[in-house]
Amino acid sequence: MLQGMGNNERGWARLVSAFGRVVLIQQGMIQHVEIWENRRCVFNGPEASAVGSRKLDEITFSSLTMLRSIARCREFNRGQKIDVLIASNYGMGMAALLLRAVGKTRKVVVLLSDFLPPRGSFAVRLHRRVTTALTRFVVRHANEIWTVSPRIPTATANPRHFVVPICIDDNHMPPGQREEIGYIGYPSPDHALDVLFDICKRHRFHLNIIGDSAYLQSIKHLAPPDTVFHGMLNDPARINSILSRCFCGYAVYRDTSPQSYSYFGIPSKTFYCFASNTPVVTTNTAYFTQYIEEYGIGRVINPTPEEIEKAILQIKSDHGTYSRAIDHFRSEWNADVEAFHREHLTTLLTE
Repeated sequence: MLQGMGNNERGWARLVSAFGRVVLIQQGMIQHVEIWENRRCVFNGPEASAVGSRKLDEITFSSLTMLRSIARCREFNRGQKIDVLIASNYGMGMAALLLRAVGKTRKVVVLLSDFLPPRGSFAVRLHRRVTTALTRFVVRHANEIWTVSPRIPTATANPRHFVVPICIDDNHMPPGQREEIGYIGYPSPDHALDVLFDICKRHRFHLNIIGDSAYLQSIKHLAPPDTVFHGMLNDPARINSILSRCFCGYAVYRDTSPQSYSYFGIPSKTFYCFASNTPVVTTNTAYFTQYIEEYGIGRVINPTPEEIEKAILQIKSDHGTYSRAIDHFRSEWNADVEAFHREHLTTLLTE
């Protein structure tokens, strides 16, 4: 059983299903369940938005996520014991530990996808210190910890912690003629969308925004008039149909300091782009960023309007080269993904 936050887990579920039946439970912006067997999706459940309960879930320290996780596990495990439950972060991790305690699962792997530094108002700092303590508790009691970045400090609470490479899907998209730009995520002031709006107006680039937030609603009037706001999407075919028209994906963060959450996690939005052979413009934030310039699959720049614009135009002028580089990188990266899961799942299933 694989639990995720609705961020690009399908390729991962397909890969893990080579080792056994996988129930993929997505919780985050979207509530959704899929079942994978032998690298094929055999069940695709309905989607429900969870945006409305997001604040309540945060205030109650992911209690809604924990209860929903337990409910979905009971619904889809068909009365059988789960061999390995891979749970995202502390909310799902708490549910997984409880299921192990009552004999519903044998092994618990906790995936750490981010870390929130204690900064901001007193209430925010207090909340983050409590969630860090809860994460450390979950980490200490899990059978194994997989972390998307070696920078996440809470992973060290368990001696069996490993950096896991997350699968990058392949939509088999040729370079072709691309004239659009794509953004995917949960928009915030840190993402510099106002700069992107100005660039697209100046060069008459068609812009696609996948995602939604209160902040986005407050700045929509600044966007070029032909911008398409697609809202929250979880359908891989629809996301690919949009990104496959884009010569560039936009993944800029203004805050590149170690006090930013993006410093500790992984830019999952870039994985969506690479799945559709769309290179990205991004900033030097996450540990993963080092591969982007090294493999030539995008541009890593300082978050100034001048550098952002220059990088977008450079990618536009040579998209074919970047697309071929993505093919090469994805092949090498996913070979490491396969090797990691073969080793770790074999151990977890046979111990």
